[in-house]
Amino acid sequence: MSRVPPVYTARIENYYPYTPIKGISIAFAVLFFISGVLHIYQNNIKYRSWKIGFLLPWSAALFVAGFVLREYNVRGHLDNLNVFIASAVLLFAGPPVYSGADYFILGRALYYIPYLSPLHPGRVWSTFIGLDVVIETLAANGAALFVNHGATPERRQIGFDLVKASLVMQVILFFGFASIVALFHIRARRAGVFNHKLKVIIYTMYASSTLILMRNLFRTVAIFIPHDSYTNTTEWLIWVWEMVPMIFNTFLLNIWPPAKYLPRDNKVYLARDGMTELQGPGWEDRRPFLLTVIDPFDVRGLVNGEDSKNRFWEKDGIEPAEVKKHNGPQTSEKAV
Repeated sequence: MSRVPPVYTARIENYYPYTPIKGISIAFAVLFFISGVLHIYQNNIKYRSWKIGFLLPWSAALFVAGFVLREYNVRGHLDNLNVFIASAVLLFAGPPVYSGADYFILGRALYYIPYLSPLHPGRVWSTFIGLDVVIETLAANGAALFVNHGATPERRQIGFDLVKASLVMQVILFFGFASIVALFHIRARRAGVFNHKLKVIIYTMYASSTLILMRNLFRTVAIFIPHDSYTNTTEWLIWVWEMVPMIFNTFLLNIWPPAKYLPRDNKVYLARDGMTELQGPGWEDRRPFLLTVIDPFDVRGLVNGEDSKNRFWEKDGIEPAEVKKHNGPQTSEKAV
């Protein structure tokens, strides 16, 4: 069983397992601050998507605060344990919030094309974010215990185990998320509705998922190998494999702001011709709310041959894309 790294009494003035570089933390803090401000302008002010506009700046703010505290720590305050702990917790908590934004973006994409959704769009965010909250709680509490060199070895071991568990769970959860994105992508291509907006959203989700997964895999490997290994005692590896992917991820979502490509109203959907946007009644799952949370894929309905969805897209008078290839273009008075 892996054991928590011991406290090196010879280096009690420095809680890092290396001599940290000065200045780089401030550079990253400035970059995340710029990205966070851009997220607020793009998603909150320009496109008025308040939920996306909350999660992305929040994550950037966590990184800004974490890097500012880290820079304070390395500039003559390496012996300040409280600042060291606060910085570690903030930097550890940032990536799961970016994951939460990805979950919400996918949910909005499923509302946009409801007839291809493998589960209730609203349950994508609630299911994944619920699991993410559990993981982030484990991660934050575990990190606070693990990096606290003033705690007892037993308590640090508990924190160490919590961090390991949270990292493994993050990787598993992200593979589940990527599977839904891939399934949705395949269905959209087959249905002939893979338009420009959807391409941007899907490919952005792939890229964002890959970047966050790179960070999570590095963290997971680092914590399971010996604490005195080259990976854990070399600072540049942490910057390259943990921090740089997060910078790329946040600016990726600035270059292609999700709110630009998704309608503000989740009742607006893309008709099955792949071109016409309509104002629909909204997704309705006739099952009790609690059941939609427990069984978001409606496995019970699949087994019993029951469909709990209100299939409003079949009543809009617009033929699917594959049918229109033979019948020619079509318009609708309901188009928005």
